[in-house]
Amino acid sequence: TAAVAQDIVGTADKIIDGDTLWVCDASKCQKIRLCGIDAPDRIQQGWRASRDALQAITKGKKVRCVPVGSGTDCDGRSKPRSRDRIVAQCFVEDDDIGKEMMRRGQACDWPKFSGGYAVPGGCAKK
Repeated sequence: TAAVAQDIVGTADKIIDGDTLWVCDASKCQKIRLCGIDAPDRIQQGWRASRDALQAITKGKKVRCVPVGSGTDCDGRSKPRSRDRIVAQCFVEDDDIGKEMMRRGQACDWPKFSGGYAVPGGCAKK
C-alpha cells in the first residue's frame, strides 16, 4: 500500500502568486500549489492583487496543507506534483485558502481538478 503523505504545517514564508506559496516549518520550506483553483501568473493581469490577497489571508498565521492523495477535494483529479510544487489543499484554521481566494474574487475554480467548488460569485476556469 502507498504511504499517505503527512500534512505540511508552517508559516507562509513567500507568496509567489495567488495559487503558489512556500510553507516553512523550523527545518525546511516546501513550495505548494493550491489545488482546485487557478489564479493569474506573474505575466497576467491581476497577478499582483491575487498574490497580495493570498498574502493577506496567510500572513502571520499557521498554514496546514494536505497533499493531494491524502484526503483533499482534488484527490483522483490532480497529480500530487505540478512541476517543482507539491499540490495540496491548504487551510488557515478551518478555512480553505483556495475557497477564500475565490470568495475574494482573486482566483477561479478549476473544476477539472476540484470537482467543482460551490463558491457564490466565484468564476470557473473552462
